[in-house]
Amino acid sequence: MQIVTICTDTPERIRKGRSKHGLQAVMLADPELRVTDLYGLRNQRIQTAPGGRPQPVPTTILADATGTVVWIDQSRDYQHRSDPDVVRAALHAHLDDR
Repeated sequence: MQIVTICTDTPERIRKGRSKHGLQAVMLADPELRVTDLYGLRNQRIQTAPGGRPQPVPTTILADATGTVVWIDQSRDYQHRSDPDVVRAALHAHLDDR
């Protein structure tokens, strides 16, 4: 199993903030929202001020070894992420299927 995160921060900001979060995962930068748009995850409900950055919909995706999405969770509020207990339960449910 490998955890990969994608955020709108630049690689430099990711490097600086990585120690704060303690997350041992591959962290990828998507400041131009190219990956976000590829998956249709741009948040259309947030209106940014001129010069503001567009934001993705907070989404957690669990994909199997073939890349097939087996579970997805999205937040209605851009300030909230998936509950860690919900994600753990999904991981256990799908890992137990192997």
